[in-house]
Amino acid sequence: MKKSVEIIGLPVISIVEGTELGTVKSLLINPADGSVTILIDDSKWYWGAKFLPLAAATGLGEYAITIENSDAILTLTDAPEVEKLIVADLKIIGTKVLTKNGRIQGKVTEFFVDNSGKIISCEIEDLNGETTSIEAKQILTFGKDVLFVSDDHEMVAERSVSTSVVSEVKPPVIQVKEPDDAKVAASDDSARKFDEKNRKYLLGKKASRRIETDNGLLIIEEGGEITEEVLQKAKLTGSFVELTMNIQ
Repeated sequence: MKKSVEIIGLPVISIVEGTELGTVKSLLINPADGSVTILIDDSKWYWGAKFLPLAAATGLGEYAITIENSDAILTLTDAPEVEKLIVADLKIIGTKVLTKNGRIQGKVTEFFVDNSGKIISCEIEDLNGETTSIEAKQILTFGKDVLFVSDDHEMVAERSVSTSVVSEVKPPVIQVKEPDDAKVAASDDSARKFDEKNRKYLLGKKASRRIETDNGLLIIEEGGEITEEVLQKAKLTGSFVELTMNIQ
């Protein structure tokens, strides 16, 4: 498993030929399955771009990416579908992270790739500036502007925090079962706290484009400041997620 930043710049070496075929210039991400293809810089750009699906690599090591032989290297003629990945230009790092129900989780700061050539997890910075991790199975959509994750990611993060706190305290001999209504109240309180984080995160931000409803009701102009009134209008009209996806 390697961070994306650790892959950029690695040499690509053929085992059979014993030659260095170039270095990793950038990573191309397939949003359909999270697989990664590398763009190779071999100082011969005039012969056309060259690529290597990481799944075809023999090894993803600390100092090099190894392949059996140079036949594993592809061009756009060999793999025209790669052109779509170039056009899509999916970076992931820096994109917002939202749950399916529209709650902001933070932004992606890094992602990890395994030896099968697929993204296995993403590292995100939450609204408090703390770092947490999202497993690939929790990711619903690899988008250019937004990474959508399942709603249970927030619950998993909360359970992790609760577990770390509990582990520091010696468990009592007698445990009292928490009433169901208390659990509901705790859940509601957690939701309110997270909504408050979302509100504080958005207030004062600027809209990157004009947002309006299907029937023409203006939510905010491009460059407009997000205020309490704008947030309420967005929630009432079902435009909240669209608003969170279009902030500067």
